[in-house]
Amino acid sequence: MWALLGTLLGGITGAVGKILPDRNRQNDAQSHINEAEVGGAPASILRLWRSFLGWMLSLLFCWEVAGRLIIIPLLFPALRDHLPPSALNQIMTLLLGMLGLGF
Repeated sequence: MWALLGTLLGGITGAVGKILPDRNRQNDAQSHINEAEVGGAPASILRLWRSFLGWMLSLLFCWEVAGRLIIIPLLFPALRDHLPPSALNQIMTLLLGMLGLGF
C-alpha cells in the first residue's frame, strides 16, 4: 500500500517538476546575463550622476522626515520657526520616480 502511494506521489512530483521551471537555473542564467551587460558597459558619467542623485534624494528624505519632524522639535524648538517650508512632496516625487514607483 505504502509503496503504491510512494510511486504515485513520485510520479506526480516528477510531472510537476517538468512543468514548472527550475528557479535556481533561471536565477543563474539571469545572473550571467547581468554580469555580461555590466562587464561590457563603458564607465559613464550618467551612472555616477544617477547614484549621486539617489543618495542626495535619500539624504534629503531622511532630513525631512527624521530631522525636521523629530530631531529639530526635540533638541532645538526655537529653530523650528525659522526653517524654510518643507519640500517633502517634491523630494518624494523625484525619489519615487527614480525608484520606478511612480508619483
